[in-house]
Amino acid sequence: MNTTVKKSDMIRESKIKTLGELQRRKKQVRMETELAKREFAHSIGTTRGNATNFLVKKVAAPAGGAVVGLMLLNSILSSSNKKQQVIKETKVIHEYPDGTPYKEGRSRSKRSRLKTFTGLVGSLRVVIPVLQAVIGAFQTHKAKEAAQRANASARRS
Repeated sequence: MNTTVKKSDMIRESKIKTLGELQRRKKQVRMETELAKREFAHSIGTTRGNATNFLVKKVAAPAGGAVVGLMLLNSILSSSNKKQQVIKETKVIHEYPDGTPYKEGRSRSKRSRLKTFTGLVGSLRVVIPVLQAVIGAFQTHKAKEAAQRANASARRS
């Protein structure tokens, strides 16, 4: 049996006159649907396999080789330049020259307020786009539901 059906054949066959023709056409449509499902499933499996092979061969392997090469080059270059590092220590004096200690209470609270504010601003820079994405997804979902309701009511009419 030929499984390919041209659009022109479907148009000609749409003029069904008997119950037998309707049942035959219904069976044919079921078979075509099953064939399309199987072809779709096969193409997804093939695509997954091809994508995996592509990522491994064309992306991961060259990137891994480049990283290993850079690490090797870095280790070779850094081994020839090993010098002893001199660590200088400085002592922080917490008093005025006359011996009275600094009063850090006021300046520290201003600084901690500033750190708190900048931390808050930094976290808002992350949270705001997330909130916008969630709101956008919610609005899109609502719009799709409204469209489905409109289609359903149009079909009932």
